[in-house]
Amino acid sequence: MKESVKVTANAMIGLNDITLKGEIAVFGSTYMADFPLYELINRYHFENAIYNRSIKGLTTSEALEIVQDCIISIRPATIFIALGEEDENNVDAIKQYNQIIRLIQSALPKSKIYLICLQGSTPYIEKFNANILSLCDNKKILNIRFITSSSTGIDAYKAQFKQLSCFFRGKQLNMVEAFTMAN
Repeated sequence: MKESVKVTANAMIGLNDITLKGEIAVFGSTYMADFPLYELINRYHFENAIYNRSIKGLTTSEALEIVQDCIISIRPATIFIALGEEDENNVDAIKQYNQIIRLIQSALPKSKIYLICLQGSTPYIEKFNANILSLCDNKKILNIRFITSSSTGIDAYKAQFKQLSCFFRGKQLNMVEAFTMAN
């Protein structure tokens, strides 16, 4: 495991005692680690706490090593997983991703899991995303494919956050809230 991943994971584990159980966790690699999640969350009022357990450069093999301590131990009711972008040269990435899902399902059978597809259209991404889709049962494991846009930087993050934000709620959106989020 890379030293930077180990240090970041240990810092997250140190915060586990102050997390609330039954909330939302995001577990991903570089893209989600860089995602300005907390800044965007401040725009809306969610009834659930959201914990970003994403680590820059995290591979599926490293995620497999830390999933117990960084995700399962905080017992989230909803988990967003965005892994695989760092694994193009890892022939076991899909197998390890499947193992991560099975570990979470076994330890947290009532949790809902959202698998976020990789962005782009390389052969690796297409194969990885096909695997993600095959894991989804549309009951406990669902898929999110970000809407691609020509926007860059913060505008792209805002568009993707709007797409995710409806899943960060414990109750259904009313029409006023839906239109507010869309603007």
